[in-house]
Amino acid sequence: MKGLDELNLQNEYHTYQDDLVQDFYIPCLERSVSYDRAVGFFSGVTFQIVGKGLSSLIKNGGKMRLIVSTQLSKEDEEAIQRGYDERKLVSEDMLNHFDDPTEEFGKGYLCLLSYLISHDILDVKVVVVHSNSKHGILHEKTGLFRDSAGNCIAFSGSNNETPCGLMNNYEQFDVFCSWKGEDPYSRCFAKSFHFDQLWNGSASAFGVDTLNFPDAVKKKIFEYTDYWPKEKIEEIDTEYRKKIIETRINEEELPKFNDIHLHDYQDLAVKTWKANGYKGYFDMATGTGKTYTALGAVTTLVHDQDVKTKRFFCVIVVPYQHLVTQWAVDCQEFSMRPILAFGNSKEWRSKFEDSVISIRLHQSKFECMVITVDSLMHDFVLKGLNEIINNVIFVADEAHNLGAGKISQVLNIDFKFRLGLSATMDRHGDEIGTQKLYSFFGKPSIHYNLARAIEEHYLSHYRYYPILVNLDAEELDQYIELSKKIWKASTYEDFGSSDHLKMLLIKRALIVAGAKAKLETLRRVIKPYKDEYHSLVYCGAVSYSDVAEPAEETQIKSVINMLWNDLGMRVERFTALESNEQRTQAKIDFEGKVINALVAIRCLDEGVNIPCIQRAFILASSTNPKEYIQRRGRVLRLFNPTEKPYAEIFDFVTVSRPLNDVASLSSERKKIESSIAKRELGRVIEFAKLSDNSADSSKIEDDIRSAYGLDVFDPEGENYD
Repeated sequence: MKGLDELNLQNEYHTYQDDLVQDFYIPCLERSVSYDRAVGFFSGVTFQIVGKGLSSLIKNGGKMRLIVSTQLSKEDEEAIQRGYDERKLVSEDMLNHFDDPTEEFGKGYLCLLSYLISHDILDVKVVVVHSNSKHGILHEKTGLFRDSAGNCIAFSGSNNETPCGLMNNYEQFDVFCSWKGEDPYSRCFAKSFHFDQLWNGSASAFGVDTLNFPDAVKKKIFEYTDYWPKEKIEEIDTEYRKKIIETRINEEELPKFNDIHLHDYQDLAVKTWKANGYKGYFDMATGTGKTYTALGAVTTLVHDQDVKTKRFFCVIVVPYQHLVTQWAVDCQEFSMRPILAFGNSKEWRSKFEDSVISIRLHQSKFECMVITVDSLMHDFVLKGLNEIINNVIFVADEAHNLGAGKISQVLNIDFKFRLGLSATMDRHGDEIGTQKLYSFFGKPSIHYNLARAIEEHYLSHYRYYPILVNLDAEELDQYIELSKKIWKASTYEDFGSSDHLKMLLIKRALIVAGAKAKLETLRRVIKPYKDEYHSLVYCGAVSYSDVAEPAEETQIKSVINMLWNDLGMRVERFTALESNEQRTQAKIDFEGKVINALVAIRCLDEGVNIPCIQRAFILASSTNPKEYIQRRGRVLRLFNPTEKPYAEIFDFVTVSRPLNDVASLSSERKKIESSIAKRELGRVIEFAKLSDNSADSSKIEDDIRSAYGLDVFDPEGENYD
């Protein structure tokens, strides 16, 4: 039997994002030889729920101790003083709250309890709190798992052992694992000691008595002993999963707006999507509320009485893991409780399969899942969605990602309801992928660009500062040498299909992105802000080390070292290499002014909502408009105007050499070197035209054009000259 110490448990669980039964209870029970549980309130429902997953405990030869609570009234206590038997009162009180189930499954669980109690697997005691106790009611909500090796897991929090406590209420509990260090071990020991005090009746000094489980209640339960064959005990886990589905059906809530009111442009987008048969995409500038608009659209659809479909499975596809949690929080605002699907966890797969079954069998009206693109491409996910294809509401965040390669096969599935979200639906240099997207999603439901959003005060005004950085002699020589190879290869190789040509282009682009002078220039530019908060530094995935050891010192490592050690700034990384938990903590530290800056690569480009970002230092950007437009969007979200009256963007623009030196070049050499400036100018023009200081920032554009003789600039131009 595997031990508890092999489980990968969280430090805490929340019902809004975790399935407490599948994520925590059942995995722990499967590896335990004992389970102790104290809950605050007794009800018949407790008995129907307490057996979840206990088949594994039975197979392990395990035992369970359950403490439940009841509180006697003053009248009861007076009756006791008159000689009435306290145990009889407790027994009658419990029987009065005993719900005799009529449905088959409830009787089955009472049979299980009868089996567990009669075979000395489960023992139950009742804690009675007297009305004159200064401690009020017993509100204990503690649990303890132990395995055969002595490992212990203790948990405590807000949830009772009821359907609402496990699935419906907003509940949270903390988890302590004895093998994880001195403090968790101490917490496990303390909670175990306290449970034993209650169990053994050693807490009477605090106004509570511990009684054996009343015989009359046992007798009531034993009436169900023969109802359910004993061999079905081993089917408990499967049956409990069915029970979860049934409970969810009975108590489910459809999405609703609650107190949320969409802006006029968001409301118009939803109405247009509806008029287009619930197909289309929202072409909205980064930061203008695509998430809320999409959730409002889903809510509108499921309440539309004219739509024949009455059962919906909403699948929300996102590019990164950290966006799964961010979407889940926003879903809560619309009373949606999504499955969180990423990685290879069996838990979310099980939940997904249950949800698909409940839709197919007409057992649920609404299910929801937030899933990463990578996880979406699992065969069992695509198969499951195909089985309920006419019930699926397919929502794609950063929808342009779905036009790429193998991922684009999902666009061949004929989902009935489709919604794409993107500030830049066109795929740079990929006409085929772009056309697939338009064919799948259909017409745009709204065009809401950045200029309009800034003008209507839904995004922040900003100031743009292009910072010129030139290549050193070695970098320039490498750039020109690669350019010659590219020109030569392009005479007989196709740009779109040649891997050799693509590799040469990438190497050349990395020289521009990783210009060594950027590090020292950043030191100078960021120094006045070193004691400020809410700064963001964008790096490139480039190296400053010797070619033989490209991973030795990446740009981001050099930047962090300089900011931290040279300038004394407190910074944290935000990249794909950090875990979801690490990125979440970095975001919290950034918002709470624990750190001065976040240092990111691409991971922060799409969808991350951090409105307090006040200034961005962009060290590296590709020529792909999608990338630099999204990066600008990170810093333009509205925030407290006292702290952020406007945003600032410091853009490191690479040129071949100081502009004053360009005039001395031959016309041929100038043409070669001008290709660097051409690639950078597209971004400069885009950023400068909407900035509050456009006159000043546009001067850099004019200086570059004049130096290199770029009188007429075509941003689409020659991509590879």
